[in-house]
Amino acid sequence: MAVRRAAGLLTGQGNELPETFGYSVKRRLLGPPLVTEQLKEERLSKPLALGVLSCDGISSANYGSELILHELLPFFGLASFTLLLPLTGVILLGIFLVVLSYREVVTVYTRAGGSYVVARENFGPRVAQVAAVALMVDYVVTVAV
Repeated sequence: MAVRRAAGLLTGQGNELPETFGYSVKRRLLGPPLVTEQLKEERLSKPLALGVLSCDGISSANYGSELILHELLPFFGLASFTLLLPLTGVILLGIFLVVLSYREVVTVYTRAGGSYVVARENFGPRVAQVAAVALMVDYVVTVAV
């Protein structure tokens, strides 16, 4: 409603809807929604966004080889070092495939929203919510590690 008021769409015509309790709490915690003109000032530059948002993929790839070695060592002993290089190659191949698929998704879905928008348009809102929750859990676990 704050956006509608700011845009001048809600006048004293009696068409105001009451705010829900959840929205009221969210608005008090986060502040009023930004108008489109204000959003341009809030965007990250591309180099800064790359530095902030790419840490997730880099950290996942970085810990993979170490954790593989940690799990293989008790079962295979020193022979696990010979298995480490091929498994690292498999991880790198997976990262390469993810990069290729991201490039394709970015060219098709040019607006903001990430995996939520892609999942919503292809599979519906329920799957999109699962994708959003998975990303949130991933970000929390990445920071925790």
